[in-house]
Amino acid sequence: MRRNNRRKFLKTMASLTGAGLFVPNVALLAKSAVFMKNQEKENIEETGSVYPGWKEGEMDLHFIYTGVGESCFHIFPDGTTMLIDAGDRNTNAYKLNVTVLPDQSRHAGEWIARYIDRVHPKANEKTIDYLQLSHFHNDHGGGPDSFAEKTSGRGNDYYLSGLTQVGEFWKFRKGFDRGWPNDNKPVPISDTECYDNFRRFIQWKVEHEELQMEQFEVGRLDQIQLQYQPEKYDFHVRNICGNGIVMKEDGSGVIDCFEKYPKNKERINENILSLGMVFAYGPFRFYTAGDVSGTLADDSGNRLNFEEMVGKAAGKVDVCKANHHSYRDAMTPEFVREVQATVYVIPVWDRLHTQDNTMTNMSSEELYAGKRTICSAQIEPEEQETFRNADWMKNVAIAGGHIVVKVFDGGRQYKVYFLTANDESMKIKTVLGPFASRCSNQSKPISQQN
Repeated sequence: MRRNNRRKFLKTMASLTGAGLFVPNVALLAKSAVFMKNQEKENIEETGSVYPGWKEGEMDLHFIYTGVGESCFHIFPDGTTMLIDAGDRNTNAYKLNVTVLPDQSRHAGEWIARYIDRVHPKANEKTIDYLQLSHFHNDHGGGPDSFAEKTSGRGNDYYLSGLTQVGEFWKFRKGFDRGWPNDNKPVPISDTECYDNFRRFIQWKVEHEELQMEQFEVGRLDQIQLQYQPEKYDFHVRNICGNGIVMKEDGSGVIDCFEKYPKNKERINENILSLGMVFAYGPFRFYTAGDVSGTLADDSGNRLNFEEMVGKAAGKVDVCKANHHSYRDAMTPEFVREVQATVYVIPVWDRLHTQDNTMTNMSSEELYAGKRTICSAQIEPEEQETFRNADWMKNVAIAGGHIVVKVFDGGRQYKVYFLTANDESMKIKTVLGPFASRCSNQSKPISQQN
């Protein structure tokens, strides 16, 4: 009844506005203008200072820059923590690598572990609540090709690279990867370097540090939960894709694309199997899904845009981590039209992660109306010069470095911080926002959706 009354009120206000009868509240508009001016002043004052860190009631989404892979560390409103990916690669073998920061005196896994130490709410406990590897590629999980050291005396020893190196400094309570507990779905894993190394690491953690591994279940709304004060906050994580399985748009079930269309098993790319989720805090929505990209085909050979299916499952979001680093085979118009983000975040380790077609898609107001900001972790000077006349450049924040999305006010507002990655000072380079959560007009909270 209350919702119907509210809908009637909004409809009445809309009709009055259209008829020219609605008189705006001048005092309210003035107050809003003062608020925005104060926020602009606050942002300027924050620039150059040390990042203030997390506090209870906020959600901090950290996108950690190393220049060699992707790593995301998230702090939920009650202090629950989650590490998604920690990549490491042999940069000597690839000439289009972006700048490696802070430097190459340590491997990426150690830089990431040290970053977490600076922002973790309970750093002294050296424990992260959730660990997730989105898919088995070394730029997300590390592997033996990064010249890393190898453990000794652990039985089935493994290389300390990426996530496994983070594990030398941090323990984990619960973990997910796309294949656990099997390695043959939808087909046996062929890209074995990251997989074999990670699984040896997991086995040791399970046996010696009581890590609990679980199968990631697409469609679940309760598998990743707040661990400390779940009753206090309207917060949920929806699992929307993994192993080529995607949640239906209405949430009523899932579609297993490789079981439904088995011919696709003949040409599987690891990226399309990435784990994906939507985080919801009050009205705020955040989408993340590893390197989801690519197309499939139905039994008649017709093109199936898998990324579009994932976008439909996600729905509109406020912040979207770009699929596959915004490489040219991802961020299709169909996907962008579904998520309609205000802020896109691009983790970068390759100069080719700045692509004209994907930047154009994310910027296109033909796909959806409204302003949007593209936050790239790094665009090298050469790429900035190449694309300086591109229309989409007006939407790009090119400060570079670590990116932090801070969600506050019960999920109603958020800011975006760029922090220096040249050193470990955590100094703020620039601040964007605050942005109002655009998804606050959804009919019901995610906790009540199917």
